[in-house]
Amino acid sequence: MRLTNMNEFDAVIARAEPIIATIVTRHRTEGQPLTWRLIHSIEGEVLAELNRADDLQPAYINLIRHSGVFNYPLNDDPVDFGESSAIACAFSMIYDAFHRVH
Repeated sequence: MRLTNMNEFDAVIARAEPIIATIVTRHRTEGQPLTWRLIHSIEGEVLAELNRADDLQPAYINLIRHSGVFNYPLNDDPVDFGESSAIACAFSMIYDAFHRVH
């Protein structure tokens, strides 16, 4: 039994990538470092934009958001995932885009 439709999930990822790039570019031009507070804020913007799309299913959008399981900080310290190999999808995409732009 398949729990997810990878085409739907891939559609969310494909739609999220340019949204993330646009938002990250805006914050990078403001000269802000990537902090925990900022990564949470960017994630919120991305999810809000994705949820406005009529053709994406909310269940698949929610798969990329962080869950309470990892208990990421919400402060102004720079983002550091340490040696973690389990990173929320949206956070990973935002982190990669932020450092690609920088």
